[in-house]
Amino acid sequence: MLRVILNAAILAFASQASAEGEHVVSGSATYLPRIALSPNAVLMLEAQTADGRLISEERIATEGQQVPLPFEMTVESDGEYQLRVGIAEAGQVIWLGDPVSVTQDDVGEIILALYTAPLFDFTYRCGEQMIQTTYVGETLIMDSGSDRQPLQQVRSASGAKYELEEDPNTFFWSQGDTALVSLNGYQLPECNLALPLQADYKAVGLEPFWSVSLDTETMELEREGMEDLSLQSSEAKMDERGDITIIASDTGRALRAVMLRQSIECSFAPEAIPYPETVSLSMGDETITGCGGDPWAYLTARTWVVEDINGQGVIDIARTTIGFASSGAILGSGSCNRYNGTAALSATTLEIGPVAATLMMCPEALMNQERKLFDAFEKVSSFKVDETGALILNGSEGALITAHAATDGSAP
Repeated sequence: MLRVILNAAILAFASQASAEGEHVVSGSATYLPRIALSPNAVLMLEAQTADGRLISEERIATEGQQVPLPFEMTVESDGEYQLRVGIAEAGQVIWLGDPVSVTQDDVGEIILALYTAPLFDFTYRCGEQMIQTTYVGETLIMDSGSDRQPLQQVRSASGAKYELEEDPNTFFWSQGDTALVSLNGYQLPECNLALPLQADYKAVGLEPFWSVSLDTETMELEREGMEDLSLQSSEAKMDERGDITIIASDTGRALRAVMLRQSIECSFAPEAIPYPETVSLSMGDETITGCGGDPWAYLTARTWVVEDINGQGVIDIARTTIGFASSGAILGSGSCNRYNGTAALSATTLEIGPVAATLMMCPEALMNQERKLFDAFEKVSSFKVDETGALILNGSEGALITAHAATDGSAP
């Protein structure tokens, strides 16, 4: 009999699924090679929305039982979602299945394949924040989505701790299947081993326009004035600085592309939105440059507490917050009322709104502040995160809203 060792439902931002949306999904997991599982192997289940938001997860200790492994998991959703299944041993995912779209409660038998990590060996979920790590020699490379940093091991009372040499407030402290992570002094919630992220990556350049979409197998290249290309990815490697080189080719046409991804912030203009990486793409004698990664990585997975609107400060007794979701949502507390709305990113801009709010009445000063916040949202055209970690939402004439990341792990 399998023993459930962890069963946690994680809900995004302020949406709380009702008991009516709960149901139990069941099935079994197996693989075809005749390879025995170790006694400490753990079956990992994750239910996610189409945009990757985690709905529910469960960890089941196998305690020596071999495949097929039956499972049941309570999922708090009445909409469409995908189920991901894997098996971990000694803190590392060994077997992994393709995502399964759940259309009925019994998903049947899910076939897993031996998993080979393309770049990052370990993936952790720290609240809403995803962290990936790998080792290059004696250096631990830690990727937070918005930054990739080389950490060096330091002495610790327990586990294995790695720090950024120039900033000890950035560290990764492994404790078996869990870890403690601090990013520039911002302490993340406890991190737990998670199934690997689905490896999709995008980069874009302007003048002339080009774009690359990359997964573990193919590189799709579009460029203005040229035919679209689909190349087979043949090699991916990372150096001790965290720079990533990816080689893709079409041997039948003697085409070869080399992409270099560097964790250097990139934007197309001083007032444009930032990207986490600077990217160069070389084909033959030509090299083109652009920006890569997901700008949403700067905004999501944190609650932002507003500390200034239009350069006039804020009323301290009212906790005014902003939360973003990569699906294109914004929500939070507007000083008096809860609000939600839309947010959209283009290659160079951020647009917010319109937003809808509840209809509570508060003191006039708080209502005025809330109106200023919503008016400022409509004027936002870009953002940046400065050297102190503050989020600055900019308009055509400069900063409109300044906020800092909440340190208590609270929802927006």
